[in-house]
Parts: sequence; structure tokens; C-alpha cells
Amino acid sequence: MHNVRVQFTIPNVDKVANLDVYVNGEKRNLRFRVETFEWDDENGSSENLVSLLRYRILNYDSEWELYHIGTPYEGSIPVTFRHKNSSEDSESAKED
Repeated sequence: MHNVRVQFTIPNVDKVANLDVYVNGEKRNLRFRVETFEWDDENGSSENLVSLLRYRILNYDSEWELYHIGTPYEGSIPVTFRHKNSSEDSESAKED
């Protein structure tokens, strides 16, 4: 199976971003969630911060999987999760 990664910006997302995409004429619904975790590099070593982030990701809601870890900014780090069943929730539909 081949994967395609597309980077995009969706402003003002409070909880979950739902995207409908067409792949080979089949409609699929993808769901993404961005969480922001504290990342205070002045109060801990990089190794401790990575361990804490790893713990938070591994213990995150099991219906979501890690998709992307962003760049730390102003004491926090954005982490994007994708709903595990997103690709299975697709409906067959042909493009117009």
C-alpha cells in the first residue's frame, strides 16, 4: 500500500478536523486531532522531555494513532493524531 502525505493548514480547529478525500474515486473520511503538550526545556533535560512526551503519546486515547510531532514553540509542542478507523469509515462514491 502506498501512502501520500499532504501538508495543509486548517485555522481555528478546536477539537477534530474531519476531511473528506477521494482516493481512486472512493470517498474516505479522515479525522485528525491536534493536542498541545507542555514542553518547557528550561526546567528539564531533553531526555526527560522526550520521555514525558513518549509516555503521553503511548497513553493517549487508543482510538487515535500518532501522525505527526510538530516543532516546539513557546513552551509547548503540537502533536497530531489520526483516528485509527478513518480509512475504514469510507463510503464508496465516484467523483463527478
